Amino acid sequence: LLSQSLSPKVISFTDEFFAETSNLFKDEEAVFLPEAFTDRGKWMDGWETKRHNKNYDWAILQLGYAGSIYGLDVDTSHFTGNHAPVVSLEAANATEEDVRAGKAQFEEILPKVNMNPGSHHYFVFEAPTKVYTHLRLNNYPDGGIARLRVYGQVVPQTLVASTTEAGLVDLAFVGNGGRAVACSNQHFCSPSNLLLPGRGKTMGDGWETRRSRTPNHNDWAIIKFGVAGYVDKVEFDTYQFCGNFPPLITLHGTVSSEDIPADDAQWTEVISASPLTASAQHFIEATGGKDIAFTHVKFTMYPDGGIKRIRVNGRAAN
Repeated sequence: LLSQSLSPKVISFTDEFFAETSNLFKDEEAVFLPEAFTDRGKWMDGWETKRHNKNYDWAILQLGYAGSIYGLDVDTSHFTGNHAPVVSLEAANATEEDVRAGKAQFEEILPKVNMNPGSHHYFVFEAPTKVYTHLRLNNYPDGGIARLRVYGQVVPQTLVASTTEAGLVDLAFVGNGGRAVACSNQHFCSPSNLLLPGRGKTMGDGWETRRSRTPNHNDWAIIKFGVAGYVDKVEFDTYQFCGNFPPLITLHGTVSSEDIPADDAQWTEVISASPLTASAQHFIEATGGKDIAFTHVKFTMYPDGGIKRIRVNGRAAN
């Protein structure tokens, strides 16, 4: 929920003398460059405050999308003699304006806990939290934290409109609670990337499977909508996939109360076999199941390959 790819924000902080608070959001693992220095001291890949704080440091962070939190990773990688010794975490559900005005009510979700140098610290909650929009990371008394990972499920406050189809919403979009829940293969990158905002930066932030050598092979991914809906038009974007895009694809839908539909689920063809081309946006009208409020779609590639984004544009059922 705090991934850089979801465009979270730093709302405020007490100090970031040595390293910027926004480094906490980076998707890649923290790195250490022995020879890298700035005019303020050693360059560090994380959030690091100055020494000798008589109180404590804190940073208020806005999640990329509101959501219920399942677990955390407070990562102090490469911070050894300068890591934050103790942290705690508070959360609030409020507008950005109220947070900036100091009107938000924060409540503790992680009490003070000791940190080890150069380590990942994982915390799994017994039950998912309430829906939150903002976090306050407390750093006692000062020091460095490389990354803060906030694992959970997006719970949209309002549905995000389609970026290409007027009057419709992207039922599969991560900001609308869409999730990739199963796939045949994710050798190079995860199908969760299919639902991210924008068109991405590199071929590495789409979904790509290994090369198949079996006749009549296909690869598939199942996407659960954030809200059930009627499918009108689907965008299949192969941006940056040039020598490895899927030559042919189909899309099917089903209705299920489960995260992953049962093996005997009945799938309805939404888009019949359609060819794709290299590094292009393809907009294809739904031809089947237009009167069914689907909860899931199954995207299938023949035989394999990579694709950057899928936008399932339609109308929410409620």
